[in-house]
Amino acid sequence: MIKKLDKFFLDSGLYNSKYIYIYSDFRIFFDFYSSRPNYYVKKILELFTKKNITCIVPSFSYTTEGKFDVKKTKSGVGFLSNFILKNIDHERSEHPLFSFIAIGKNKKIVKNIGFSAFGKNSVHQRLYKKKTSFLNFFRPLINGNTLVHHIEQINKAKYRFDKKFNTQVYKNNKFLKTGYRAYLRKFINKKEHSFTFHKVLKKIKKENLFTSIKLSNSNVTIYDYDKFYNTLNEIYLKNNKIFIKSN
Repeated sequence: MIKKLDKFFLDSGLYNSKYIYIYSDFRIFFDFYSSRPNYYVKKILELFTKKNITCIVPSFSYTTEGKFDVKKTKSGVGFLSNFILKNIDHERSEHPLFSFIAIGKNKKIVKNIGFSAFGKNSVHQRLYKKKTSFLNFFRPLINGNTLVHHIEQINKAKYRFDKKFNTQVYKNNKFLKTGYRAYLRKFINKKEHSFTFHKVLKKIKKENLFTSIKLSNSNVTIYDYDKFYNTLNEIYLKNNKIFIKSN
């Protein structure tokens, strides 16, 4: 599988990226490499880091109160982020709810982020116009992309609001800051305000944004960060309910 992936990444131009934002589901990968999974996960990441490409991985812990430790608090969003936390030299952003891990040459891009998870000086904003690509590694596109919330925030979506959290942020047992914010739904009990990616994906599937390879009944998909960013923004400006279930 790794040889096929390497060829796909080469042919697709993914290796021309400076940053790669990875969404992943490693369960299918582990079916291939069940005997030495950690070894082969490192091999996959080295396809990028040995080419001086920086990888960005969500490590959201959703710590809304109490203490968040940049070095110690586990990620709540899957295998890869927790694997990196334990096994690979990295940087992690300080946001207690929506942190990101970065490995590779320019891993410091996630340090000293702004207080807003999706707004000014967030990781989402920093990756724009930086030769970034998205890589969905066996994670279906229909599951969504948190870049949506950045688009909602810069356009001041009326169904969301900026909420401040008093979580205490630490690093190496040293207190850093508190008061980080996230742009959240105003009315969580309103089904029509629930997030959906189905409507926007239906619109953009024909726009040749995505390059995919099928492996073991699932897809590995690559798409350009800036093109995706601009497309989402343009679609939202035409329909400000495109990311929610409301008609």
